[in-house]
Amino acid sequence: MKKVLFLLVCTLLSYNCYSQTTKLPDPEAYFSALIISDIEKSIDWYSNNLGFVLIHKNESKKMGYSQANLKRGSVLLELIELNSSVSPKKVIPNYNSKTRVKGIFKIGFLIANFDQWILELTKLKVEFHGSVVTIDETGKKMVIVKDPDGNRIQLFEK
Repeated sequence: MKKVLFLLVCTLLSYNCYSQTTKLPDPEAYFSALIISDIEKSIDWYSNNLGFVLIHKNESKKMGYSQANLKRGSVLLELIELNSSVSPKKVIPNYNSKTRVKGIFKIGFLIANFDQWILELTKLKVEFHGSVVTIDETGKKMVIVKDPDGNRIQLFEK
């Protein structure tokens, strides 16, 4: 009887915790942050290739960082150059293109005029990771491009 009562209490508690979190309002995307190796190079890349605008930049030589906030529409992007950051290629033995590091894998954007974007990115000589793919379920296109540090940015047709 004690076991049944214990299981009943545990079930009710877990249901109560679950039901409370589902009552929270949906979160909205606010910003993404990337650790990069060269702040100026990355600011130029995101500005010239994806149309972001620099809204704030600061650095602290004493603290060992440079940081920039960029914006395009409602999307905020933070770029951080840290003296203490490491490149996976330098610290992982036998690192190759198939090696995956735990953490953020890619960021994604919905874009209108997908074909126009692809033409423009091609003209700008942006590095593509693979080719344009059409998603069977939606019939929409997507592609992945890489920034100067190899961070993956996935573009989805709106």
